[in-house]
Amino acid sequence: MNKLFTKQLVLFFLVALIISCKSETKEVKLARFKNIFLYQSELYSEIPLSLNKKDSSIFVDNYIHKWLVDQMIMEKSEEMIPFEVNRVNKKINRHKLSLISYEFEQFYINKRLDTNISNFEINEYYKNHLDDFVLNDYVVKCIYIKVPKKSKLIREIKKNYLIQTEEMVDQMIKLGQNESTTLYYNPEEWIFFDDLLKEIPILENYSKIQFIKRKKKTILEYNDFIYFVNIYDYIIQNGTSPLSFEINKIKSIILNQRSKDLRKKLRLDLYDDGIKNSYIEKYRLFD
Repeated sequence: MNKLFTKQLVLFFLVALIISCKSETKEVKLARFKNIFLYQSELYSEIPLSLNKKDSSIFVDNYIHKWLVDQMIMEKSEEMIPFEVNRVNKKINRHKLSLISYEFEQFYINKRLDTNISNFEINEYYKNHLDDFVLNDYVVKCIYIKVPKKSKLIREIKKNYLIQTEEMVDQMIKLGQNESTTLYYNPEEWIFFDDLLKEIPILENYSKIQFIKRKKKTILEYNDFIYFVNIYDYIIQNGTSPLSFEINKIKSIILNQRSKDLRKKLRLDLYDDGIKNSYIEKYRLFD
Protein backbone atom coordinates (compact mmCIF):
# COMPACT_ATOMS: atom_id res chain seq x y z
CA MET A 1 0.00 0.00 0.00
CA ASN A 2 1.68 3.27 -1.10
CA LYS A 3 2.01 6.31 1.16
CA LEU A 4 -0.35 8.49 -0.87
CA PHE A 5 -3.15 5.94 -0.69
CA THR A 6 -2.53 5.47 3.03
CA LYS A 7 -2.75 9.22 3.62
CA GLN A 8 -5.99 9.49 1.63
CA LEU A 9 -7.47 6.57 3.51
CA VAL A 10 -6.59 8.14 6.85
CA LEU A 11 -8.08 11.46 5.81
CA PHE A 12 -11.21 9.73 4.54
CA PHE A 13 -11.80 8.03 7.88
CA LEU A 14 -10.98 11.28 9.69
CA VAL A 15 -13.60 13.20 7.71
CA ALA A 16 -16.11 10.38 8.18
CA LEU A 17 -15.43 10.45 11.90
CA ILE A 18 -15.94 14.21 12.09
CA ILE A 19 -19.16 14.15 10.09
CA SER A 20 -20.74 11.15 11.77
CA CYS A 21 -19.76 11.71 15.40
CA LYS A 22 -21.54 14.95 16.25
CA SER A 23 -22.48 13.93 19.76
CA GLU A 24 -19.27 12.33 21.04
CA THR A 25 -18.87 13.14 24.71
CA LYS A 26 -15.08 12.72 24.59
CA GLU A 27 -13.20 15.28 22.51
CA VAL A 28 -11.23 13.78 19.61
CA LYS A 29 -7.77 15.32 19.09
CA LEU A 30 -6.80 16.06 15.51
CA ALA A 31 -3.47 17.85 15.95
CA ARG A 32 -1.07 19.11 18.64
CA PHE A 33 1.29 22.01 19.04
CA LYS A 34 3.18 21.52 22.29
CA ASN A 35 0.41 21.47 24.90
CA ILE A 36 -2.25 23.00 22.63
CA PHE A 37 -4.63 20.70 20.78
CA LEU A 38 -6.97 21.05 17.80
CA TYR A 39 -10.16 19.13 18.53
CA GLN A 40 -12.70 17.53 16.26
CA SER A 41 -15.46 19.87 17.44
CA GLU A 42 -13.48 22.92 16.30
CA LEU A 43 -13.09 21.56 12.79
CA TYR A 44 -16.54 20.05 12.36
CA SER A 45 -18.35 23.39 12.08
CA GLU A 46 -15.82 24.63 9.51
CA ILE A 47 -16.38 21.91 6.90
CA PRO A 48 -18.75 23.16 4.14
CA LEU A 49 -21.71 20.79 3.78
CA SER A 50 -21.55 21.03 0.00
CA LEU A 51 -18.16 19.27 -0.26
CA ASN A 52 -17.90 15.69 -1.47
CA LYS A 53 -15.68 13.12 0.26
CA LYS A 54 -12.59 13.90 -1.79
CA ASP A 55 -12.88 17.67 -1.35
CA SER A 56 -13.63 17.22 2.35
CA SER A 57 -10.39 15.27 2.74
CA ILE A 58 -8.44 18.06 1.07
CA PHE A 59 -10.19 20.68 3.19
CA VAL A 60 -9.41 18.82 6.45
CA ASP A 61 -5.75 18.33 5.51
CA ASN A 62 -5.33 22.01 4.61
CA TYR A 63 -7.16 23.19 7.72
CA ILE A 64 -4.99 21.11 10.07
CA HIS A 65 -1.81 22.20 8.27
CA LYS A 66 -2.79 25.88 8.51
CA TRP A 67 -3.70 25.51 12.20
CA LEU A 68 -0.28 24.04 13.02
CA VAL A 69 1.57 26.76 11.11
CA ASP A 70 -0.55 29.46 12.78
CA GLN A 71 0.44 28.14 16.20
CA MET A 72 4.11 28.31 15.22
CA ILE A 73 3.68 31.87 13.95
CA MET A 74 1.94 32.90 17.15
CA GLU A 75 4.73 31.55 19.33
CA LYS A 76 7.45 33.13 17.20
CA SER A 77 5.58 36.44 17.24
CA GLU A 78 5.39 36.42 21.03
CA GLU A 79 9.15 35.78 21.14
CA MET A 80 10.27 38.29 18.51
CA ILE A 81 7.65 41.08 18.58
CA PRO A 82 6.03 40.84 22.02
CA PHE A 83 5.05 44.53 22.03
CA GLU A 84 3.10 44.21 18.78
CA VAL A 85 1.39 41.03 19.95
CA ASN A 86 0.41 42.72 23.20
CA ARG A 87 -0.96 45.71 21.31
CA VAL A 88 -3.03 43.46 19.04
CA ASN A 89 -4.36 41.51 22.03
CA LYS A 90 -5.44 44.74 23.67
CA LYS A 91 -7.30 45.71 20.51
CA ILE A 92 -8.97 42.31 20.40
CA ASN A 93 -10.01 42.56 24.05
CA ARG A 94 -11.40 46.06 23.55
CA HIS A 95 -13.33 44.94 20.49
CA LYS A 96 -14.62 41.87 22.32
CA LEU A 97 -15.77 43.98 25.26
CA SER A 98 -17.43 46.43 22.88
CA LEU A 99 -19.34 43.66 21.09
CA ILE A 100 -20.45 42.00 24.32
CA SER A 101 -21.51 45.35 25.79
CA TYR A 102 -23.50 46.16 22.66
CA GLU A 103 -25.29 42.80 22.68
CA PHE A 104 -26.14 43.12 26.38
CA GLU A 105 -27.36 46.70 25.98
CA GLN A 106 -29.56 45.69 23.04
CA PHE A 107 -30.99 42.81 25.09
CA TYR A 108 -31.71 45.22 27.97
CA ILE A 109 -33.24 47.85 25.65
CA ASN A 110 -35.40 45.38 23.70
CA LYS A 111 -36.90 44.11 26.95
CA ARG A 112 -37.82 47.59 28.17
CA LEU A 113 -38.29 49.84 25.16
CA ASP A 114 -41.78 51.33 24.92
CA THR A 115 -42.56 51.43 21.19
CA ASN A 116 -45.94 53.14 21.58
CA ILE A 117 -45.77 56.74 20.39
CA SER A 118 -48.82 58.98 20.76
CA ASN A 119 -49.98 61.53 18.21
CA PHE A 120 -49.42 64.19 20.87
CA GLU A 121 -45.73 63.26 21.11
CA ILE A 122 -45.37 63.33 17.34
CA ASN A 123 -47.08 66.72 17.04
CA GLU A 124 -45.04 68.19 19.89
CA TYR A 125 -41.77 67.04 18.39
CA TYR A 126 -42.77 68.38 14.98
CA LYS A 127 -43.76 71.81 16.37
CA ASN A 128 -40.54 72.10 18.36
CA HIS A 129 -38.23 71.10 15.49
CA LEU A 130 -39.78 72.74 12.42
CA ASP A 131 -36.38 73.87 11.15
CA ASP A 132 -35.33 70.24 10.85
CA PHE A 133 -38.05 69.42 8.34
CA VAL A 134 -37.26 71.04 5.00
CA LEU A 135 -38.82 70.09 1.67
CA ASN A 136 -36.54 69.18 -1.21
CA ASP A 137 -39.33 69.71 -3.74
CA TYR A 138 -42.76 71.29 -4.24
CA VAL A 139 -45.83 69.66 -2.67
CA VAL A 140 -49.50 70.33 -3.33
CA LYS A 141 -53.02 69.49 -2.24
CA CYS A 142 -55.22 69.17 -5.27
CA ILE A 143 -58.03 67.60 -7.20
CA TYR A 144 -57.70 66.56 -10.80
CA ILE A 145 -59.87 64.62 -13.17
CA LYS A 146 -58.94 63.16 -16.53
CA VAL A 147 -61.67 62.72 -19.11
CA PRO A 148 -61.78 61.92 -22.85
CA LYS A 149 -62.26 64.95 -25.11
CA LYS A 150 -65.49 63.54 -26.48
CA SER A 151 -66.99 62.81 -23.06
CA LYS A 152 -70.49 64.07 -22.32
CA LEU A 153 -69.40 64.75 -18.73
CA ILE A 154 -67.14 67.71 -19.56
CA ARG A 155 -69.80 70.37 -18.94
CA GLU A 156 -70.65 68.97 -15.49
CA ILE A 157 -66.99 68.58 -14.54
CA LYS A 158 -66.23 72.15 -15.59
CA LYS A 159 -69.03 73.40 -13.33
CA ASN A 160 -67.86 71.49 -10.27
CA TYR A 161 -64.06 70.94 -10.32
CA LEU A 162 -63.42 74.16 -8.38
CA ILE A 163 -65.11 72.42 -5.39
CA GLN A 164 -66.36 75.63 -3.78
CA THR A 165 -69.19 73.87 -1.95
CA GLU A 166 -69.92 70.46 -0.43
CA GLU A 167 -72.38 69.83 -3.24
CA MET A 168 -69.61 70.35 -5.79
CA VAL A 169 -67.40 67.86 -3.92
CA ASP A 170 -70.17 65.25 -3.92
CA GLN A 171 -70.82 65.84 -7.61
CA MET A 172 -67.12 65.50 -8.52
CA ILE A 173 -66.85 62.22 -6.60
CA LYS A 174 -69.93 60.98 -8.43
CA LEU A 175 -68.50 62.03 -11.81
CA GLY A 176 -65.18 60.37 -10.96
CA GLN A 177 -66.92 57.02 -10.59
CA ASN A 178 -67.68 56.95 -14.30
CA GLU A 179 -65.60 54.36 -16.17
CA SER A 180 -64.31 56.92 -18.66
CA THR A 181 -62.85 59.27 -16.05
CA THR A 182 -59.84 59.18 -13.71
CA LEU A 183 -60.29 61.19 -10.50
CA TYR A 184 -57.83 62.06 -7.75
CA TYR A 185 -59.23 63.76 -4.68
CA ASN A 186 -57.88 63.42 -1.14
CA PRO A 187 -58.44 66.78 0.56
CA GLU A 188 -55.98 66.25 3.44
CA GLU A 189 -53.17 64.52 1.56
CA TRP A 190 -50.05 66.33 0.37
CA ILE A 191 -48.41 64.95 -2.78
CA PHE A 192 -45.20 65.88 -4.54
CA PHE A 193 -45.74 67.97 -7.67
CA ASP A 194 -43.59 65.44 -9.53
CA ASP A 195 -46.19 62.78 -8.76
CA LEU A 196 -48.78 65.03 -10.35
CA LEU A 197 -46.54 65.24 -13.44
CA LYS A 198 -46.70 61.47 -13.82
CA GLU A 199 -50.48 61.67 -14.09
CA ILE A 200 -50.58 64.83 -16.23
CA PRO A 201 -47.59 64.72 -18.64
CA ILE A 202 -48.33 68.11 -20.20
CA LEU A 203 -47.33 69.78 -16.92
CA GLU A 204 -43.71 69.10 -17.87
CA ASN A 205 -44.00 72.06 -20.24
CA TYR A 206 -44.46 74.44 -17.30
CA SER A 207 -42.19 75.80 -14.61
CA LYS A 208 -43.30 74.21 -11.34
CA ILE A 209 -43.41 77.41 -9.33
CA GLN A 210 -45.08 79.40 -12.14
CA PHE A 211 -47.76 76.79 -12.65
CA ILE A 212 -48.47 76.39 -8.94
CA LYS A 213 -48.79 80.13 -8.37
CA ARG A 214 -50.48 81.26 -11.60
CA LYS A 215 -52.39 78.30 -12.98
CA LYS A 216 -53.62 76.64 -9.82
CA LYS A 217 -57.06 76.19 -11.31
CA THR A 218 -56.84 75.31 -14.96
CA ILE A 219 -58.01 73.09 -17.80
CA LEU A 220 -55.40 71.39 -19.98
CA GLU A 221 -55.68 69.39 -23.18
CA TYR A 222 -53.21 66.65 -24.05
CA ASN A 223 -53.61 64.05 -26.78
CA ASP A 224 -57.12 62.64 -26.50
CA PHE A 225 -57.84 63.85 -22.98
CA ILE A 226 -58.81 66.95 -21.03
CA TYR A 227 -57.38 67.49 -17.52
CA PHE A 228 -59.20 69.59 -14.96
CA VAL A 229 -56.69 70.64 -12.28
CA ASN A 230 -57.42 72.48 -9.04
CA ILE A 231 -54.45 73.07 -6.71
CA TYR A 232 -55.94 74.48 -3.53
CA ASP A 233 -52.83 74.51 -1.35
CA TYR A 234 -49.08 74.24 -1.89
CA ILE A 235 -45.68 74.50 -0.20
CA ILE A 236 -42.69 75.54 -2.25
CA GLN A 237 -39.28 73.90 -2.28
CA ASN A 238 -37.22 74.53 0.90
CA GLY A 239 -40.40 75.27 2.82
CA THR A 240 -41.39 73.38 5.95
CA SER A 241 -42.23 69.78 5.16
CA PRO A 242 -45.79 68.71 6.10
CA LEU A 243 -46.18 66.60 9.22
CA SER A 244 -47.67 63.72 7.20
CA PHE A 245 -44.36 63.39 5.34
CA GLU A 246 -42.33 63.26 8.53
CA ILE A 247 -44.28 60.94 10.85
CA ASN A 248 -42.08 57.88 10.30
CA LYS A 249 -38.92 59.94 10.67
CA ILE A 250 -40.20 61.48 13.92
CA LYS A 251 -41.14 58.06 15.31
CA SER A 252 -37.65 56.80 14.54
CA ILE A 253 -36.08 59.81 16.27
CA ILE A 254 -38.25 59.36 19.38
CA LEU A 255 -37.49 55.63 19.60
CA ASN A 256 -33.79 56.30 19.14
CA GLN A 257 -33.84 58.83 21.98
CA ARG A 258 -35.68 56.39 24.24
CA SER A 259 -33.03 53.77 23.44
CA LYS A 260 -30.27 56.22 24.34
CA ASP A 261 -32.00 57.05 27.62
CA LEU A 262 -32.33 53.35 28.49
CA ARG A 263 -28.67 52.74 27.63
CA LYS A 264 -27.64 55.64 29.87
CA LYS A 265 -29.88 54.39 32.70
CA LEU A 266 -28.42 50.88 32.43
CA ARG A 267 -24.87 52.15 32.79
CA LEU A 268 -25.76 54.44 35.71
CA ASP A 269 -27.64 51.67 37.49
CA LEU A 270 -24.79 49.19 37.03
CA TYR A 271 -22.26 51.71 38.33
CA ASP A 272 -24.41 52.61 41.35
CA ASP A 273 -24.98 48.91 42.08
CA GLY A 274 -21.25 48.26 41.88
CA ILE A 275 -20.49 51.09 44.33
CA LYS A 276 -23.30 50.10 46.69
CA ASN A 277 -22.15 46.47 46.91
CA SER A 278 -18.41 47.31 46.94
CA TYR A 279 -17.87 45.47 43.65
CA ILE A 280 -16.03 48.44 42.21
CA GLU A 281 -13.83 51.20 43.52
CA LYS A 282 -12.26 54.21 41.87
CA TYR A 283 -8.86 55.42 43.06
CA ARG A 284 -7.49 58.94 42.79
CA LEU A 285 -4.62 59.40 40.39
CA PHE A 286 -3.35 62.44 42.25
CA ASP A 287 -3.69 63.62 45.84
